[in-house]
Amino acid sequence: MPELKNKSVASNEYDEEWVRDTWGWDTPEFFIKTQGKNLRPRITASLELADLQPGMRILDIGCGRGEVVLHCGRLGINAVGIDYSEPALELARQAKATHSQEEQTKMRFIQGDISELLDTESFDRIFMLDIVEHLHDQQLNEIFRKCHRLLKPDGFMIIHTLPNKWVYDITYSKIIRLFMPWLPKNPRTKKEKSIHINEMTILHLSQLLTEANFYNHVWLKDLIVEQARWHKKKTLKDNREKIYKILSTPVIGFLYQLIAKTPLKFLIVNEMFAIAWNNNRTQPIRTPAGLAEKIFISLMRKKKNA
Repeated sequence: MPELKNKSVASNEYDEEWVRDTWGWDTPEFFIKTQGKNLRPRITASLELADLQPGMRILDIGCGRGEVVLHCGRLGINAVGIDYSEPALELARQAKATHSQEEQTKMRFIQGDISELLDTESFDRIFMLDIVEHLHDQQLNEIFRKCHRLLKPDGFMIIHTLPNKWVYDITYSKIIRLFMPWLPKNPRTKKEKSIHINEMTILHLSQLLTEANFYNHVWLKDLIVEQARWHKKKTLKDNREKIYKILSTPVIGFLYQLIAKTPLKFLIVNEMFAIAWNNNRTQPIRTPAGLAEKIFISLMRKKKNA
């Protein structure tokens, strides 16, 4: 995650213990052995959205272990990853070292602040995956405006964040606990409470991007069943294991995915994606989802401006 002035989450929150525990069974040793190729569903979905081509230049903000940079380098794409967690970047560098010299020339990792990148640098794609929820609005505004300057005219940004704040604040707190009051008031882990300082709704994320002069499309995408299958037969150290085992069963998984295609997705789907682009032109890529979100966001903006 990029380091900014007045940052709210200290870099030491992303220490070696965090790096070891966050990805469960995909340990640092396994990550290096497999060259970071075992991509989580949200990473795969983000890369598919990017429509990557050899020769492009990409930037991954909050790159963590470097999956996106490593993947792009293997495709012949010049990739820069920036993060302020030294343990995460050390893991990224070790995984990079397992690649060919030609591939390594395409992979670059920077520890520190996005402001270290000159505005004269330009990128075809910018990724911000699982970082938005770690930064306050003011920090995000600074980063988004910086990205606005770094993007090529025909480039765009891909964002992923979770959780969908409505899932916790409405579905869990107001509905689930109504019938199961013995559950904890806050389902977040101790670590999530300390680092997830700005969980998003589709309205809020769209608003922040608009304020930074980005045209944008924000939507919810059901990936939890795919994530459950990705973790199948693997051991996790937290409550996700129980949930994933339930959702990986065919019947329950199918029913959940069916419900997630209805308007109820606003209250049950946790994965949020966005694309953002500079120019007033046609949306740069087609997405198979998000019509309900577009209508909802548009109605809420009209209501606010009325």
